[in-house]
Amino acid sequence: MAAGAPPAAFGGGRAFLDDPEQASQAKVVGDLAALNLQLIHFLGRLAPAGDQRFIDDIADRTRLLVAASDASQQREQNTRELQPVTQVPAAGWGANVNIANIRMHNIPAYSGNGNDELDVVRWIAKVFNLAQAHALTLNATINLMIQGSKGGASDYIEQMREEGRTLYQVVQQLEMRYGSLCTPEEARVRTNNMPRKDKETLPEFIDRLRTMAKMACRLERDNARRLAAVDALVEGNIRRVLPTSVRMALEERVINRSRMGLPEFTAREIEKEALELEQRRNERKGGSERQGAAGNGKKYNVRQACAVESAESSDEDSPITSDDDNQGEEGIFLVNEIRRQEQKYIRRGRPIDHAKVNKRAFGKYNDRYNERHRNNRKPALHQNARLAMVPGPAQKPLGPPNPLDQGPKRNIYELLNLANCSKGQCVQCGYDGHYMKSDACALRDKSLVDRPCVKCGKGLHSADDCLRVYQKHYGAPQQPQGAAATPEQAVKN
Repeated sequence: MAAGAPPAAFGGGRAFLDDPEQASQAKVVGDLAALNLQLIHFLGRLAPAGDQRFIDDIADRTRLLVAASDASQQREQNTRELQPVTQVPAAGWGANVNIANIRMHNIPAYSGNGNDELDVVRWIAKVFNLAQAHALTLNATINLMIQGSKGGASDYIEQMREEGRTLYQVVQQLEMRYGSLCTPEEARVRTNNMPRKDKETLPEFIDRLRTMAKMACRLERDNARRLAAVDALVEGNIRRVLPTSVRMALEERVINRSRMGLPEFTAREIEKEALELEQRRNERKGGSERQGAAGNGKKYNVRQACAVESAESSDEDSPITSDDDNQGEEGIFLVNEIRRQEQKYIRRGRPIDHAKVNKRAFGKYNDRYNERHRNNRKPALHQNARLAMVPGPAQKPLGPPNPLDQGPKRNIYELLNLANCSKGQCVQCGYDGHYMKSDACALRDKSLVDRPCVKCGKGLHSADDCLRVYQKHYGAPQQPQGAAATPEQAVKN
């Protein structure tokens, strides 16, 4: 009696190697295991009924070898060539080959000249949805892609069809040429470092982020695990680009939901909450800007970024108005300080705590540019007022009140000219490297006068407070042109 062909469970229908020069080790092991399955199938038909259980056990172990060799061969193929992001089916969606009556008005013609590298992935997905709705074959889908493209992209697809390429190969070549297809490891790095473009809305960023996350997780064959990995990447990177206030509000909602015993937010729910919170922030910001424009026209700059500063204290604490030319320098310092704090976490191999990073960076910023916020320091009182607050017998005031406190406030340029100083020098002591009311100034709490010092010729301090007498052994600062001569110079002359 002639035996029929073995079934697929026993190695039937397998495509064995035909070129020994091109065969890999995984292919050889899989073909040997498939041949053993076929032998086991024929031996099982001749074996007694009592030995059938042992033959089935041997067949199950041999099937594991076949599956392992196929998986190893697939990994080798993924290493040699880049797999496309789009999932291409092995068979067509139907038997329809006529595309004449298919309308593509809702799908823009793709030319390959867009600025976004992920546009080709979105376009292929739309074409595939249309092909599935009309039950097209794979070859008809290629024709539909030619009909829905233009320019260089249409010519490229037409050329691949003439070469006999399959739909899988067409999609792979399109993503490599127009979509910057890369390895999953590189795609994961791009996902974690994807910046948010200038004036880009959060929904647009999430769409680009999710497409890149699909590229990073495309080799996962299990659909549920692949979707979970994509959601994890998207959720983590949404938090990364949110403004600080929005991120803190989002974390507060997550904690409150956990305290109430409710299930955790899914990735889609995190997106919804982030969109809602950022929209409210933009509405508040737009309202404050309109209110400021309708009011006195006060200009808010980076110094008002800290929540502890108010519009009133900014005008009352210092007679110097904010210098617009220094705002760029202050902003660069704040950005660099945030990066420096993040590098500390990276060097230690710890996850970045953005709340602590921002707190420390703004603290350093306020210590350098806005010292009055440190420890909630109150404005320094005039020396006469301090003497009046000391208990005991009345003391004689040390001098007249500060003349600069009387009359209108002066800007930094007027004070620099009055102090005979150049930009970058302290108006109070006349030295470089710090600004007025800085902790580095030795005359920080001294009263200002309305003319330069008669000793050093620079700075709005009295001759009794001048630092020149303490620095004569270390070299006195060079006198600027036009400054008043010191007593020592007057004696030499």
